[in-house]
Amino acid sequence: MRIKCPENGEVTPEECIKCGKCFPEPILKSLLAGRDYKRTHRKRPRFGVTYLISNCLRKSYYQLTEEVPIELEKLWIFSRGHAIHNFFQKDLPKESIEIFVKKNYSVFDVIGYVDAIYNNVLYEFKTINTVPQIPQDAHILQAQAYFSLLPEEKKEKIKKIKIIYFSLSSIRVFDVPKRDISPLLEAKGTILAQALKLGKPPRKQKNYLCDYCEFKELCIGEKEPSFDPSKIIYED
Repeated sequence: MRIKCPENGEVTPEECIKCGKCFPEPILKSLLAGRDYKRTHRKRPRFGVTYLISNCLRKSYYQLTEEVPIELEKLWIFSRGHAIHNFFQKDLPKESIEIFVKKNYSVFDVIGYVDAIYNNVLYEFKTINTVPQIPQDAHILQAQAYFSLLPEEKKEKIKKIKIIYFSLSSIRVFDVPKRDISPLLEAKGTILAQALKLGKPPRKQKNYLCDYCEFKELCIGEKEPSFDPSKIIYED
């Protein structure tokens, strides 16, 4: 992992902690703890659900192949979300939370962690600055993807899917239709796996978010990619 430093460009977590200009050392150590994980070599792709439900597979491709320095403010957002998740999971049975799911397709695997399944209801927790009036499309697909990855015997028992949004001031609950989106996951995963094999990003999927994308320079050709297909790495 590389940290985006306001003064020195990109630095390592160790360099960031040693500098200490942005935040005191105890804060930095907490923000950076466990973040500098190593990717593992695999014979075939293994995609997290979020890569496949993205509205832009080209972005997912770059997320898998290019290292982008992260801002400390984003690490705080991640940490805050994790803390809120833990707060609402702490009183549930251990077997009901952070449930690992996996499905094997012909040329790739897809994995994920269900936030909670309790009383045959699948829950997806989302921390957000402003709670929306309706659930976001990507969050609906994410919850439905986790449902799709469940073993058939567990899938049959699920009565409802709920997305719960948490902000610092409110909580809102939405029911989501039960829908098996396995064909969508298979189609998008196959495209992404082939792109990684060839070292060629999927076609552009232009939308209003392009101007804010961290991979914009790569996408439009203003920056050269660093990915070498012969040294492909897939994530745990």
